[in-house]
Amino acid sequence: MYKLLLIFKYLRRKLAPLFAALAVTLCTAMVIIVISVMGGFLEMMKGAAKRLTGDVIIRADLTGFPDYKPMIEGLRKLPDVEAATPLLRSFALAKMAERVSPVEVLGIEPAGLEAVTGFRDTLHWSAKDVLDDLQSRMPPMDTLSAAQKARYEAAVKRIGEADFREYAMKLKPPSHWGDLPGAVPGIAVPPGARRDSKGNYSFNNSSVSTKITLTLMPLTRRGDVRGEPEYADFFVVNEFKSGLYDIDANRVYVPLEVLQAKLHMEAHAERDPETDKPTGKTISGRVTEVMIRAKPGADLHAVRESVEKYVQEFLMQRHEFPLIAVETWQERHGTFLGAVEKEKGLLTVLFGIVSIVAVAMIAVIFYMIVLEKTRDIGVLRALGASRAGIMSIFLGYGLAIGIVGAAMGLGLAASIVWNINEIQDKLFEWFGFKMWDPSIYYFDKIPSRLDHTEVTVIAILAVVSSVVGSAIPAFLAGRLDPVEALRYE
Repeated sequence: MYKLLLIFKYLRRKLAPLFAALAVTLCTAMVIIVISVMGGFLEMMKGAAKRLTGDVIIRADLTGFPDYKPMIEGLRKLPDVEAATPLLRSFALAKMAERVSPVEVLGIEPAGLEAVTGFRDTLHWSAKDVLDDLQSRMPPMDTLSAAQKARYEAAVKRIGEADFREYAMKLKPPSHWGDLPGAVPGIAVPPGARRDSKGNYSFNNSSVSTKITLTLMPLTRRGDVRGEPEYADFFVVNEFKSGLYDIDANRVYVPLEVLQAKLHMEAHAERDPETDKPTGKTISGRVTEVMIRAKPGADLHAVRESVEKYVQEFLMQRHEFPLIAVETWQERHGTFLGAVEKEKGLLTVLFGIVSIVAVAMIAVIFYMIVLEKTRDIGVLRALGASRAGIMSIFLGYGLAIGIVGAAMGLGLAASIVWNINEIQDKLFEWFGFKMWDPSIYYFDKIPSRLDHTEVTVIAILAVVSSVVGSAIPAFLAGRLDPVEALRYE
């Protein structure tokens, strides 16, 4: 009982333990904040990567592979497969508003892509978004003339009747736009696309309802360039925002059958090479990938193995089939995500090393306390306290400081992580300082995530570090000779 009384007495009456607890608090909070922000960044990157590729991907090179329709029919019968959709990947020069830039072009079936990746959720513009953007840029209504009010009301009515997401899900613009097929570029593809200080895009700078021209280079099945470039015109019916800026600035979705036709990869009648007459056979169209969505709860690697086995059996029934790879979304983006994971681990280790200062600080503070309490230790030893008992007092003292510091550090870190974007807004408002500029970085807001396991481990390590820091002073206190301690001045 006397040990607990002494521990609480020292905690209440000494300023030094407060500094030790503060050191533990700051180090704990620092490590938790860093690992939470990096963890949030990693989780957002993983979510965006998975949303772009589905769970499992079957892919070939840019020359593609045929017979994808019967392959998909068979894939959908596998017990762990929920959906599958074809994809044709190519590259092109995109011309918009007299500006030409290289882009990645993906031929898709929107309904199939929606079933596999949730394509609809990435479509950025809806009628409400457009109206909100329009209203945010309009001057007060009482300052407008009658003609301006009439034009504004007509624009509101026209936009309210538009269904931009439905246009994108069909890749077909409304009839009054024209007869061209629809395209959905990334939100950062248009020349005028800019994010404001809050990371938002303006519909006024979007490419919706404008024309985009793609210059494509068809390839033969052997990978050779086929003839002259092909040109394809589309109306932009919406823009997508995946969450990865590099994708949003370099990708365009178009109808699969249109891209197949332009690349000469559509299904067509076979012709005799000597007579150029139809043989009566049909050569299948080609795609470069098939994306698969696994059923909820299915083991991803087990799904990949079953898909790989099916594909091998499927290929054995065909001839002259190109090399096809089967991989999970994690393997597809492994290099990129692995780099982020290593950065997270490296930063955590570095800040963990910096946190050793708390251990050193606790050791110094406790050594000073031992020197100050030498006479008290002598009295306790003279009254019969054992060496182990004296050691346990200071070890318990270190444990108490560790628990208090870890709890305060966890509370401080949670408060910052949960409100980190609001804190940044206040700093910007007061001092003009912005840690995270949404107009530059991948994401609009600072990503953060408190992982219960990581937080628990860090808190436990903080307590253990505090006890370790008090171990040497506690050992020295236990070794003090009672006679010498009583004579200490």
